[in-house]
Amino acid sequence: MTATVLTGVSRGLGRALFDELYGRGDRLFAIGRRFTAEQQAADPARVRLCPADLSGPDLDLPDLPGFLSAGPADEPVVLIHNAGSVEPIGAIGTLDTARTAASVHVNLLAPMLLTGAVLAAAGNRPTTVLFVSSGAAHRVIDGWATYCATKAGGEMYFAALAQQYADDDRVRVASVNPGVMDTEMQALIRASDDAWFPDRARYRGLAERGELPSPESVARRIVADQLS
Repeated sequence: MTATVLTGVSRGLGRALFDELYGRGDRLFAIGRRFTAEQQAADPARVRLCPADLSGPDLDLPDLPGFLSAGPADEPVVLIHNAGSVEPIGAIGTLDTARTAASVHVNLLAPMLLTGAVLAAAGNRPTTVLFVSSGAAHRVIDGWATYCATKAGGEMYFAALAQQYADDDRVRVASVNPGVMDTEMQALIRASDDAWFPDRARYRGLAERGELPSPESVARRIVADQLS
């Protein structure tokens, strides 16, 4: 069995990852602002639902150490940073300050703080840290300045973590680009008519042509490639 900490579990890729990992028998510490009916009905012996808003500056997860210590001393630990926000979309100089700060917290600060908490609680158990990144970490997408910057910052942070453990097989770190998929985030992007976003037509075209893979297929690929 594996003890897995997963953020952003109620929608899209996070929900699909929850289902995939629960189906394979993981113990799950699921972090989200809300939870689906199926998640709330999951086996409480294997699932701990942790209500938390990662868009704020405080990360208080008092149940996390107890969850990780409840398993065998050699139980592998997995941390998946899935929660993310593409908002605010628009031109620099017009972006709402509060929404910009919230995006930085969700996409960058929360993964940094949560990683430290999990590594401290995991002790000497083998630990895998996955950061769900984006192609936006490597190329500018007009109108996504905050998202591009925070994903790029996250990749650098986790590159630094990988370097820290380069000679320690106990910890493995990876940034994963899931690609575009058919999620609520994509729907929001396509509907952002009031925001400055020159690439909107491209994303609408992907949906209209049926070229967006399902979150379930992407979740299966991530688990097979990174956690098998």
